[in-house]
Amino acid sequence: QIMIDQFISTGEDKWLRQSGLVMLLPHGYDGQGAEHSSCRVERFLQQVDEDPHYIPKIATNEAAQIQRCNIQVVNCTTPANYFHCLRRQIHRDFRKPLIVVSPKNLLRNKRAVSTVEDMGPGTMFRRVFDETAPEIADNPDQVKTLVFCTGQIYYELLAEREKRGVSDVALVRLEQIAPFAFDRVAENCAKYKNAELVWAQQEPKNMGCYSYVNPRIMTATRELNQNEQRTRYVGR
Repeated sequence: QIMIDQFISTGEDKWLRQSGLVMLLPHGYDGQGAEHSSCRVERFLQQVDEDPHYIPKIATNEAAQIQRCNIQVVNCTTPANYFHCLRRQIHRDFRKPLIVVSPKNLLRNKRAVSTVEDMGPGTMFRRVFDETAPEIADNPDQVKTLVFCTGQIYYELLAEREKRGVSDVALVRLEQIAPFAFDRVAENCAKYKNAELVWAQQEPKNMGCYSYVNPRIMTATRELNQNEQRTRYVGR
């Protein structure tokens, strides 16, 4: 932790030395013991150096927004997006440490798959995955709950929604947690204007991403939609 605090997250600010270090950290509450359960994503998010109450004008330029922060934190739910994340890390003309919160569970999940076309020409890393079910995405006024989440819990929520036959709950995945996708989050909140906002996570309330995303969602909806909303917490 000292190496991360003193050298990795602050090295560029202290010594003007960029680092493209990628850290693949197991993270998922699958009953495999403490060292498998948490990469302590909340600690990394505290080191991102991003004002939760201000949307920089460069937020519309993804690369510029990343350059401004200390580190990047992602939790990819598809093989293609993971591929694009690593490719982007090497292909760009600057370096920035990358924290990959990687649940082992998705290595065996039959729904966490991608086609070759998803990695082909014209495709790129996606910071946010919107609702994918046409019957829900095409009828936004009927959605009563908009759930933001990240990582493997998406597939658990999706399975439960299908099991119950629910059609008024939309699921949106944050693939890139930090720097925060203010614009994409605001777009989804505006689309599902009648819905209550929920942040769902596996981690306890004082861990995970909730304390990071909630003030930023409030800022995004206030500044971009002129209608401040906050998320209801759902988790341990």
